[in-house]
Amino acid sequence: MSSNIKEILTHSRGGRIILGESERTGCDGGRHMRNPVMFVSISVLVFSTALFLEGMASQEELVLYLSFDDGPGVVKDRSPDPADVEIKGTLKWVEGKIGQAVEFDGTNKNYIEVSHAGKLEGMEALTIEAWVKPYSPDDLPRGIVSKRKGWGQPGDVYNLFSWKGKKIYGRVNAQADLQIISSTVLEDKKWYHIAYVFDGKAPKEERQKLYINGKLEAVKWHPHESVNLGEQQLWIGILNEGYAQAWKGVIDEVRIWSRALNEEEIKAAMEGRLLPVKPQGKLATAWGKVKLCR
Repeated sequence: MSSNIKEILTHSRGGRIILGESERTGCDGGRHMRNPVMFVSISVLVFSTALFLEGMASQEELVLYLSFDDGPGVVKDRSPDPADVEIKGTLKWVEGKIGQAVEFDGTNKNYIEVSHAGKLEGMEALTIEAWVKPYSPDDLPRGIVSKRKGWGQPGDVYNLFSWKGKKIYGRVNAQADLQIISSTVLEDKKWYHIAYVFDGKAPKEERQKLYINGKLEAVKWHPHESVNLGEQQLWIGILNEGYAQAWKGVIDEVRIWSRALNEEEIKAAMEGRLLPVKPQGKLATAWGKVKLCR
């Protein structure tokens, strides 16, 4: 029977998951009796999703989200407090790992600039994640996500890039001698989910972690308890403006969190299952307007 389930929302109060009210109307706008089986099935789906998401990632912890799904020539920060984003040069929109993605040609004239925002630095914990597909990977330093003015200059906050051995490198606070390196060697035109994690509250020996395709590949010592305050722009596809080399390949689903995601959360993010929820636990994605008409 035709139906339209409206406003199925979940939220948590005192540790309890509470399902919101639902109203069922026909596709013609008329009211009909609820189908118990259908309602219970959707309720179970929402309940299960809420249980998975609860306490895992709040909207406030998602400080940058570039999905690249706003159409060719448009990049927007989809985080709750969006930063200004500008395309430098010319970029190509292609099929991504999830929806659309951006293809970079490896030249230092074509990249993305995210304006400086306080939310992007100074945190005690950090997770940078993205899907990447390199073209003809080499041993040159090619930036994926970076926030700095230039190498050796004040204001170097964090860098995620490929370099020697065709591997992924991650670091915070310009600590090149402490940068973490993947064991994975990048292959041509192959998708990789990469996630760099810094946790200033963890034991020093475990403050940096690097995950490739949801698997922990490296753990590294770090002396600092927080990320630098650099007040510089953030770059996608290059280490910094004017740097000689740039990313060659595709980048998709760039997210920065002001929290150290754990392995389960990183796997969920990789699979597109980690959605930000509001601090109260309400799903950011509206479960209303689920159309079941046929």
